[in-house]
Amino acid sequence: MNNMKKSARRVFWLLALCFFLLLGYLGKLVMIDRAEISSNSYNIRMRNDEAGIQRGDILDADGEVLATSVWQEDGSYLREYPRARMAAHVTGYSSVGKTGVEAAANFTLMSVHQELLQRLQGIIEGRDPKGNDVVLTIDMDIQSIAGDLLGSAKGAVVVMEPSTGRVLAMQAYPDFDPNTVAADWEYLTADEESPLVNRATQGLYPPGSTFKIITALAAMEYVPDWQTFTVNCSGEASFENKVIHCYNNKAHGTVDMQEAMAESCNCYFAALAQKIGAENLSTVMKRCGILSEYQFDLAYSQSVMHLNKDSTESELVETAIGQGRTSASVLYMAMLISAVANDGIMMRPYVIDHVQYANGEAGTTTVPEKLLQICTSEEADTLNTMLISVVDSGTGTAARNSGVTVAGKTGTAENATGKDHSWFVGYAPAEDPKVAIAVLIENSDYGKATPIAGKVLQVALEETAE
Repeated sequence: MNNMKKSARRVFWLLALCFFLLLGYLGKLVMIDRAEISSNSYNIRMRNDEAGIQRGDILDADGEVLATSVWQEDGSYLREYPRARMAAHVTGYSSVGKTGVEAAANFTLMSVHQELLQRLQGIIEGRDPKGNDVVLTIDMDIQSIAGDLLGSAKGAVVVMEPSTGRVLAMQAYPDFDPNTVAADWEYLTADEESPLVNRATQGLYPPGSTFKIITALAAMEYVPDWQTFTVNCSGEASFENKVIHCYNNKAHGTVDMQEAMAESCNCYFAALAQKIGAENLSTVMKRCGILSEYQFDLAYSQSVMHLNKDSTESELVETAIGQGRTSASVLYMAMLISAVANDGIMMRPYVIDHVQYANGEAGTTTVPEKLLQICTSEEADTLNTMLISVVDSGTGTAARNSGVTVAGKTGTAENATGKDHSWFVGYAPAEDPKVAIAVLIENSDYGKATPIAGKVLQVALEETAE
């Protein structure tokens, strides 16, 4: 009899445990996962709700309307994008599925604040309730100049506020017109240029010499004599089965780290990598967040690295100069340079600033969040001095701005399928950074990204000063 009671109690507690686990899972679905579930493109319920709710607007940081729903005579709503291509990869589209902010904030845009009151007013006034608006961090003045300067060059521009992670501009080309996605769908999906792909967040590229920022940080930690370490650069150097060349085989002579950074000397950084070691460099790469998840609002591709303690010398030196099998997004490179500008603190990037209700009141607001500490403030200061020299007298002079000290790093990434890619990452003012930028131009002439970055930085500084 006692054994039967014990068994009954065990079954009871087992069933109770299962019940509470099920209750907890249902609670998680309702309280935590509801927004993600509702934003899923396979969720039929949200699509059905669109018939009786006016989808909320998407606004830029100054309140300019980037997406709105216009009532049609047949009782439906047509989604319109007043800035069309200029903000396409940010807003995304809401027609043949959803992308961009339209997908990320789908639950918010279809949620009605004070729904009962809105429906009562709607009955009186003969209109549907309106979903919440979403206000972005994007400044369309900066976004527009970035788009104009990018023009028809394939690539991307990302502008960030280093101290918060706010994305002030995110431009990519090729692009598309979100107003005509449904009509253009066959063409857009067949186009080899992939205009629907956001090159700012989803494109992955060898970082080229911009990666030397990470190599320099690794040297500061693992090479005790890095301040006195010099290399006599003849324009090329052999490592195992790999020959490293400086751009145009230019011989830089005897250089230390600051001179090598300014002149982007591959031979120096390849030799420095030998002193660092593959395992140590890979440790610093991870600390710099190259493999970290950062939960950005929009779809993004994870950066890639293959360096480890078993890597060959060739793999090590190629990685140290931003080649080999390392790939990064333009967004990540903007985060990296922002961290240098922000005393070594990498902030989580975000593009959705806050929710705005139909009555004009502000709702949920994004709070800036520290993602990583990539280096000490002292190391960031040392890098800052080096990066100033890049723009003042090195390879990045095309990014100079009158009256403002700009810090940055140029990069040329070899491309096995065509012409090299051009990079520039930087920030200004170097003494008290307000804006940071990453520019990538595919298959371009040497240094094409640098003057674009300089001009965008100038406009961004003017906008943030207002």
